[in-house]
This record gives sequence, structure tokens and C-alpha cells, in this order.
Amino acid sequence: MLNPDTRSLYTSALAPPPGMVFDEGIATTFSLDPTTLLSIPVHLALLASNSPDQLSDGIPILEAIRRLAGRITVYAQRGRLQVPGSANVLYGLLERMVCEVRAPRGGQFHPKIWLLRFRDPIDEASPCLRLIVLSRNLTTDRSWDLALRLEGELGPADLPQNRELSDLIKDLPTMTSNHVTEERQAQAERLASELLRTSWVLPPGYRSVSFSVLGRHEGGWRPSRCRRLAVISPFCTDEALRRLARLSSHGSILLSRPETLEAIDDKILDMYEQRYTLAEEAETEDGESADEVASSDMVGLHAKIYAFERGWDTHLVVGSGNATNAALVAASNIEVMAELVGRRSKVGGVDTIFGEDGFGPYLKKFTVQEDRPDVDQEFKEAEQALYIARRQLAAATFKIACNKVEDDGLWLLSLLGDLPVMEGIQNIKAWPITIPEDRSLELIPNETREERKFGPITLAAVTGLIAFELKTDHSGVGARLVLNIEIEGLPEGRDAEIYRAILKNKDEFFRYLLLLLNGDDLGRNWRSDKNGYVAGSWEHRLSNGVGLLEELTRAYSVEPERLENVDKLVRDLMETDGGNSVVTPEFLDLWRVFETALREKDG
Repeated sequence: MLNPDTRSLYTSALAPPPGMVFDEGIATTFSLDPTTLLSIPVHLALLASNSPDQLSDGIPILEAIRRLAGRITVYAQRGRLQVPGSANVLYGLLERMVCEVRAPRGGQFHPKIWLLRFRDPIDEASPCLRLIVLSRNLTTDRSWDLALRLEGELGPADLPQNRELSDLIKDLPTMTSNHVTEERQAQAERLASELLRTSWVLPPGYRSVSFSVLGRHEGGWRPSRCRRLAVISPFCTDEALRRLARLSSHGSILLSRPETLEAIDDKILDMYEQRYTLAEEAETEDGESADEVASSDMVGLHAKIYAFERGWDTHLVVGSGNATNAALVAASNIEVMAELVGRRSKVGGVDTIFGEDGFGPYLKKFTVQEDRPDVDQEFKEAEQALYIARRQLAAATFKIACNKVEDDGLWLLSLLGDLPVMEGIQNIKAWPITIPEDRSLELIPNETREERKFGPITLAAVTGLIAFELKTDHSGVGARLVLNIEIEGLPEGRDAEIYRAILKNKDEFFRYLLLLLNGDDLGRNWRSDKNGYVAGSWEHRLSNGVGLLEELTRAYSVEPERLENVDKLVRDLMETDGGNSVVTPEFLDLWRVFETALREKDG
């Protein structure tokens, strides 16, 4: 049923089916790492076998985002965008893709799904939808997580088992804190409509799947009674565990983190006949904090699984919901759960999950310590103050204003809006994530000042993605987050300046030109190894005039709009004094032939 030895990469779940190409998609996540998000379009658009090493090569990222920034929308909890490890102007291209969301009932926006649409380049009328229901966020965490991947085709009728999830997708634009364009609203409605009519191909042994969305209305999760129950959840609270245990007539099993179980009331732990944690050697890093109280990074388990034995069947529920009050009882968090049903004789049951072919070899029994360590009350209060302050900052209304510095082509960014008074916070600083942290500003709460200016910075570094660092008076208790803040008067040409910042010489220009001249199938030209990009791809095809002429002619004959992208690139690069060092005179002589042909075609 669930074999921990069967592993998969996050990006492999996004690869298009054979013979199909990516069309559009929506993702939801609690926390989001901008660097991780930069790698996603590369896999969807370029079919790369390996993503670039962080941001060491921005050229494939640049082209992938040019193609897909308007077709991928990521909805994330406001205040949970992570601060990247280093500055890079490429982050500015993510502003349009990221929509920050607030849960309507005061909790956290916590679902973790991908809804992807693929199309056949030949048969446009037969799209394929892929739904991925995860327990992990769109980050670099290396914790124990779980993903359910389903694919299906559209049918003629609405399917009631898809209704709740379809309604959530359709309503996502109404939950955002920043402006959502009409195009992205239409995308949500279009994918929600198709999802409602999709019949899924199920994993072997299962006969049905349905979806529950928690947190949109009053009333928590209400699963039916069962014979046996297994709960796997990294974060738990007393009332949620009590309600779950009461569903079972013949015993329950609980797997969680050791620090979580130590905080649970002994009487509630006794309601579970078997209690486990992961063995120490099986734990890995995880960066998500608990649902209700912010905490430092933890290690180990992050999957959420609920298994119910009812009659001859096993009901396996997976998704984003922890066994906590916020997720299951009060249901203030937005959560997505998928429930698979199959005969126990075919898919296994509770004993299978915790047996030798399941988690068994990676577990150790949990026993309550007689002398539990005293709670550090000051540390706990500092964490609670930080959690409240983080939510206050995320709820604040900010804008970014751009002002050009006279005569030198540089810009100043002003952070407009009042900082809330955040009790227990001793230090606040902020900086755009496109510039180094050492250029950050110290901020004073509840004060509006014109001096809150970042810069001077280049036009390529202008962004609304602003990092904040909060520190409490307790050593080691702090938080870093990014807010996607609306920019008033985003200067024209900002994106073109990002292109110029990445394409710094003629070598990089020709490599990028190859990507522009190719369609969806780019894998044959863009394979990377530890020494860089393999010889014989762009060098062989573009290093001489004959090869370049063939590429341009082929693109003009097959898909002339590709040359329109080349035309825009050349014009953007030539607007600067350094354009001649990037776009060679030899290329310009050849390009004028196609430039004239494009003008005549349009005229």
C-alpha cells in the first residue's frame, strides 16, 4: 500500500505524459521557496533531465518563465514565502505567478496540490488532466512526505466526487490578498470546470476516489466509524486525536514526531494501542512550522495519512491536514484530502502500513518519559509573540513606489504603509530579494517614513518581492519571510533589463537564441552535465552562418511567431550601449533579411 522504499522526485511528477506537452496549471502550497519555483517551469517547458544548480545558469530559467509565467499560477499562504539564500534579478519574474492567499476563517491556507493540463500537439481536442495531492510544500525540504498522482480524461457529465475540489479551484482568485488578473481568474474557472468532469485512473486495487476540502465552512472533518484506525501526522493536538481514536472499535495506531507526542496528554495517548516515531536514522530536514504555533525548523516525518478499516474495505485518506484542532476540529485551516477506497485483500490495511513492507523497519516505539523536561516558558512566549507578529505583518497593507534617480539609470524603491506594533519584536529589517541582504533597511514599527527607500538599484532589480526579518528579545527566536507587494508604476522595460542582466555576452545570446528558435521539444538541445552544457548542441548548430540560416529559415517556415520573439529580444538588447557586445554584427546582417520578411508578412 505505502512502501517507503518507493521514492520519487517532486519534479518527476510534473513531467508531461509521453507525446504531450504542458498547457497550463495551478498549484497551491502553504510555504513557498522562490528558488524552487524558478526550477518548475524549466521541467515543464524544457523537459530538462536536471534542473540548473540553483541559479548558476539563468538562461533556461529565463526562457522557461517567458513561456510559462502566464500559464502557471501558484497560490500560497501570505507571509509564508521563504527568503532565498542569495539575491538574483530572476526573482522579479515570479511576481505575476505568485498569488498570496488568506484563509477565509482566520486559519492558514494549507492545501498542497498541483492541477496540470497537458495537450496533444496534434489532437488539441483530447487534453489530459493531472492532479497531484501532496503533503509537502513547494520548498526544498527533504522530509518524509507523500504524493498521490492521478491522471484522467474529461467526460460529458459533472462528477459529484470532484465537486468540493472543483469549487475550491474556482474560488482561489477570490481568496487572494493581491490583485488577480482577469486571465488568471478565467484560468481558475476553466480548470475547475474541467476538473469537475474528469474521471481519474486509479492506483491498482482501488475502486474509487473522492476529495474533501476543509476550512471553507463551519464544521470539521467527520469520518465514519471504523473497525481499526491508523493516524500518521507530524503535528497533533489533544482534541483531534481524541475524536479520531473514538472512531475505532478495535484499536488505533499513531505515528508522529517525538516532540509532538511528548506534548500530548497521557490519557489521550493511552487511547492508541501502538505509538511510534521514526527511528533517528530515518529522519531528515523539514522546514514547515506547526499549524497553530510557529516554531524553529524540525526534522523527520511530514506525511499526513489516515487509514480506516471498514468491513472488507480500506479507506486511505491522504493530503495536507494534520491531526490538529486547526485542521480537523475547528477546521479554520484550508485543507485538501483525497480518499481512496479499495478491498483490503488487494490494497492491504493498517497492519500493511506498519508492517515490514511498510513503515515497520523505520519505526521505533514511543514511550512516555517519567521525567519530562521542564517547558522553557520564555522561549514558548517568544515563539508565540513571533507567530502573532508574523501574521500581523502579513495582514498589513503595503505598496512599493518606484522613483528614478536622475541621469544614472538607477532607481529607488519606497516601502509605503504602516508597520504594525508587534509586541515582543525587537528588530525588523527589510530588503528586495533581488539585492543582497547587506543592503537591508532597519524598520521602525508604526511609523510611515519617506526614508524607507531601497537603493539605488538597477532597473533589473526592481521588484515587489520584499524580504522581512523579525527578531524577538529571546536569543535564536526569529523569522524571515517574503511578501509579494504591489508595485505602483512598475517601470516599462523592467523585464527587458532582466534579460540584459542574464545575457551578458554573445556566447549567452546564441545559447538563448537556440531556445527561442525551438518549440516544445527542447530536450535534445538542452542536456546539462557537471561540466556545463554539452558540446554539439547550440555550438554546432549556430556557430556558423549556414547553421544559423537553417535554424531561422526552419522557424520562419514552421512557426513564424518564434521569430517575433527573436525580434523583440534583439530590439531589447540593442537599446543599451552594450547591445553590440551581445548581438554580433554578423547576426544583425543575417537577421535583417528575416526582419524584413516579418514586416512584409504583417503588412
